[in-house]
Amino acid sequence: MEEVARKLSSVEVKVLEILGEEFRRVEEIARDTGLDEAAVRRALEYLSSKGLAEVNKESYTHWDWTDQGRFYVGNPLPERRLLELLKEKGEVPLEEAKGLLGDELAPALGVLKKEKLVKIEKGRIVLLGYVEKFPWEEAIRTLEGEGLDFLQRRGLVRRKRTTVTRARITPLGKKVRGIKVDLIERLTPEILRTGAWKGKEFRHYDVESPVPPKHFGSKHPYVEFLRKVKEVLLSMGFKEMEPAPVVMTHFWNLEALFVPQNHPAADLGAADTYLVEEPQKYMEVEEREIYEGVKEVHGRVWNYRWDDEVARRLVLRSHCTALSALTLRRPEIPGKYFTICRVYRPEQVDAKHLPEFNQLDGIVLDPSLNFRHLLGLLKEFAEAFVGTGNVKFKAGYFPFTEPSVEMFAKHPSLGWIEIGGAGMFREELLEPFGIDVPVIAWGLGLERFFMTRYGIHDIRELFTEDLGRLREIPKVWRL
Repeated sequence: MEEVARKLSSVEVKVLEILGEEFRRVEEIARDTGLDEAAVRRALEYLSSKGLAEVNKESYTHWDWTDQGRFYVGNPLPERRLLELLKEKGEVPLEEAKGLLGDELAPALGVLKKEKLVKIEKGRIVLLGYVEKFPWEEAIRTLEGEGLDFLQRRGLVRRKRTTVTRARITPLGKKVRGIKVDLIERLTPEILRTGAWKGKEFRHYDVESPVPPKHFGSKHPYVEFLRKVKEVLLSMGFKEMEPAPVVMTHFWNLEALFVPQNHPAADLGAADTYLVEEPQKYMEVEEREIYEGVKEVHGRVWNYRWDDEVARRLVLRSHCTALSALTLRRPEIPGKYFTICRVYRPEQVDAKHLPEFNQLDGIVLDPSLNFRHLLGLLKEFAEAFVGTGNVKFKAGYFPFTEPSVEMFAKHPSLGWIEIGGAGMFREELLEPFGIDVPVIAWGLGLERFFMTRYGIHDIRELFTEDLGRLREIPKVWRL
């Protein structure tokens, strides 16, 4: 026990001295010790962890004023001011009332019209009736009775949660309190100058005592995940694609990828793409040689009537594969490229879907490539980004790849979820770009990679403001 007493700080000693067998509130302890409440709370946490004090916390919910509501405790509500004005004059021009009440006129009129006490007629507010007191006028003063819900909707009062902390001494605390030790807690210039430290003992610091957790500012775990994905790809020899604007022509978003204009995904009336209305709807495609080449291939292979207006229509990019198409204009052969970009689709929000999300897209150009190289690369991605090779593939269909594959990863609670699609770019797609070597391509949903890796069962949790939940998610993994 003497060793425990030697490790107590001066603040802990002060608090321990004032504690009794009955519970006392922190505010009372702070008043009697002359310490601030924060210091008392910290001391009590330390004393409690050492078994010297018993701390009890009780929380309860009660009504309280907002900053605006506190003003009306001693001042009439706007509806009362307007009603008294109308009682005196009978009717008031709207402009005059606005000059007197300012921004308070709108809520005052709303209340009085709902109570059928006024009407507006030919630019004037006319009195229809009068009441001596509204139920909520007493409620805002006392925070009791009827009208509190009404005041809450107006932002004048709120429900507040308050925690009351009380503490008392334990039997062990009594014994330790009875041990008197003369220790130097802190060296000062005066002690050093006078030599008062000689023959004295210094306080023993308790390095094993628990301390409150500290949470310092850090990047969002999902942002860190995206950074790590980029680092891994760069380490694998990939180059990052040149950035492209969020708004692009329908041509680069779909037609350049060999998606015919009469395909359901390309239908401007369909719900797969956001159309841009302002500040302009159309834009010319500068790469005229590629444009004409794509147009010729579409007519020859898909056999439909090309519409230049559809190709020029501005849209929000709906997949990052559009950046892969832009990269095909001037690629290195052999070459490996990737991009992490935001895409936008009018999706119904649920546990697996959001209207905007991040995709990992990439292409590899090399004369020796085949489909097995693509499957092996996708599995390598899963091992690097999800931490497991537990993936499976299913034959898929995309207008711009053949053969095509869909990739699935095993989520701990959602089961098998689709991560994305991949395939070999079709020769018809590559022809207008003058590329005659195999090109493998993929588009993967990074949110779903992240969900699978960390067992997140709802994609909306990636954007939660719950700091406690975010702190549970590991931010970085070892390569």
